[in-house]
Amino acid sequence: MVEKKEVPDGWPLVTGDYEVGDPKSCVAVSSTGTYFHIEHLPGVAIQGPDKTENIGLEKMITNIISNPNIRFLIVAGAEVPGHLSGSSMVALWKNGIDPSTRKIIGSKGAIPFIENLPDAAIERFRKQVEVIDMIGVEDYGAIMAKVNELKARDPGAYPEDPMIVKVGEEEEAAAQLEMPLAMPASPYMDVINQATNDILYKAQLIARDQKLSSGLSVNAIMGMLAGLIATVVFLLPLILEVI
Repeated sequence: MVEKKEVPDGWPLVTGDYEVGDPKSCVAVSSTGTYFHIEHLPGVAIQGPDKTENIGLEKMITNIISNPNIRFLIVAGAEVPGHLSGSSMVALWKNGIDPSTRKIIGSKGAIPFIENLPDAAIERFRKQVEVIDMIGVEDYGAIMAKVNELKARDPGAYPEDPMIVKVGEEEEAAAQLEMPLAMPASPYMDVINQATNDILYKAQLIARDQKLSSGLSVNAIMGMLAGLIATVVFLLPLILEVI
């Protein structure tokens, strides 16, 4: 029987579109741009999408290093166009990041910068887990076959204690930016979601450029864009009716 460790209270520590199965399982699944369902992935610790090659990866990594029982990360599902979050996760595990720019080495994503995690957290992730590249695979049968294969060679919990990383300010600002999506607008939700994703993507680019060039407050930029998103959410149904 391999050794397992207790996970911190309230795990996963970073919330999102994640579903928790068995916290003592050695396997986690990143579904990149696809939405899987935990009932079809029995025996995994956690599964959920990583939509972006920066904040999305940081959230998944934070939840993994705070649970030493996770020793394998399967990256599956459809790749996210532009962001390439799946291949960015694989590149981060293989190559790490450039210490001066914080850029994921070898990533071809648009903004693959890991700015809210310390170097120790990134190195802990790279040592704790083996990343399995199944990008593009959405078949539950194929994924479960790999899950069972990995569970059969479970090495036991990582010997060090859970690493707890505090969520950064930029990540919190991004979470606030997503708040208008909680509003009921089901007839137009597909259109609104697409518009919001486009705005979020541009927000990340703007924040990155401003941070590197002018030193302006990222939170101020996020605040302005949050107002823009709220305006889009309220006015888009009226615009569609006119069209």
